[in-house]
Amino acid sequence: MTQKREFRKLCLSDLEIVLQMESDFRSGFIFEENARQFLSNPMNWMFACIQEKQIIGFAYGYELNRLDNKGNMLYIHEVGVLPQYQKQGIGFQILTSIKNLCKLTGICRFFLFTQKHNAVACALYEKAGGEKTSNTNDDVTYFFKKFD
Repeated sequence: MTQKREFRKLCLSDLEIVLQMESDFRSGFIFEENARQFLSNPMNWMFACIQEKQIIGFAYGYELNRLDNKGNMLYIHEVGVLPQYQKQGIGFQILTSIKNLCKLTGICRFFLFTQKHNAVACALYEKAGGEKTSNTNDDVTYFFKKFD
């Protein structure tokens, strides 16, 4: 039986399941007061795939103000999916959901960084519509800017 999965941007009322990420993903990842402040700021984004009250995939980042009138940008700092849920399309659906939310909220594009040697991440970002720009020998930036 397939479990029901919810994809959404988190808020302060989700603090309890965010704190669970400390043991589910990695030690030293989540500190309660920092998570509380992060979730309280509407310019910070924690987007997650939730299954049975557990975050099984996430992306978090920061909305950046722009001086022009094209809309803000979103910098995604990290994307992660628990190992037992990888290769099920969760990362792709998180990025697609973020694109949809960006369109609804007037964000003109989002971007993230990875390394060329991280072939799995590069394949995901390209599949999700990211346009690659190389920065250095190993660093690469992906821009997502067409929210049709």
